[in-house]
This record gives sequence, structure tokens and C-alpha cells, in this order.
Amino acid sequence: MRIFRVLKLARHSTGLRSLGATLKHSYREVGILLLYLAVGVSVFSGVAYTAEEKNVGFNTIPACWWWGTVSMTTVGYGDVVPETVAGKLAASGCILGGILVVALPITIIFNKFSHFYRRQKALEAAVRNSGHREFEDLLSSTDGVSEASLETSRDTSQEGRSVDLETRAQGEPPNTRSY
Repeated sequence: MRIFRVLKLARHSTGLRSLGATLKHSYREVGILLLYLAVGVSVFSGVAYTAEEKNVGFNTIPACWWWGTVSMTTVGYGDVVPETVAGKLAASGCILGGILVVALPITIIFNKFSHFYRRQKALEAAVRNSGHREFEDLLSSTDGVSEASLETSRDTSQEGRSVDLETRAQGEPPNTRSY
């Protein structure tokens, strides 16, 4: 149980707070990922069970599910391998399907993570610059960012950039400070 004390360090780490907020706000994508993996494992394990009738490692459906899970997540222990041509084709389809299923939602989750990370860094900079206690309370919350504040900050930052570009003098260099 003392290992869970490490989770207390999350409130001091921008990356861990951002990861927690990302997982909290990406539950749909993670759910779809797990659903696709479960369907793929079930389909490919059934095909492998049918194709590899006499292979010792594929003698039960649960053993084929284990093989399908290991193959689809591209871990590939190599403890159980198909021997027939049909089994090898099923394994190839399982591996390619696993790569596609895992790779597709990762970009969505990564974009959310980068957005939460930038927002968290901006909040930390605001705390350092202002020294106000209410910002520190906001930073110490579980994710520090609500969905409404994300939309508001995105709209405000876009408006602020256009106003800055309009009001900046011609000879003045652009503001290179970013969060």
C-alpha cells in the first residue's frame, strides 16, 4: 500500500497531472480502443483455434484468447506460434489489426494531452508571476482544468492573438514567448 503514496507526487508534477486529466477526459477514446481490442482478440482467436486444430498451444479458446491478446497488442512472447499456413495468415491479420486499432485513437489522446500540458504550464506561470493563492488552489485540484475553461481559454487565446497582431507596430518584432 505504500507504493500508492507515490501518487501523491502527482500534484507536484505537471506531466502526471496532465496525464490524469487526459485520461479523465478521454474515457470515450480509451473505451473504444478496449472495445476494438476485445472484438479483434475474439475474432482472431476463433480463427486461430479453427486453423490450428492439432497445435498444442491452441487447444482451448482461452489459450487462443491469450495468444490473440499478446499478438494484437504486439507484445509477441513467442511461447505459442501458429504452424499452419492458415494460422500464420490469421496471425498476420491479428498483428496488423492490432497495430491499426492501437495507433488510431492514440493521436486523439496525444492531442488532448498536449493541450492539457500547455494549459497546466500556463497556469503554473500565472501562479509564479502573480503569487495569488487562488491560482495555487486551482493548481492543486485533481486536473486543474475543466472542459469549460479549456474552451474559454482556447477562444480567448485566439482572440488575443488577433488583437495583438492588429495592434502591434510594423517595426516591432513578434512576441516569441509561448506557453
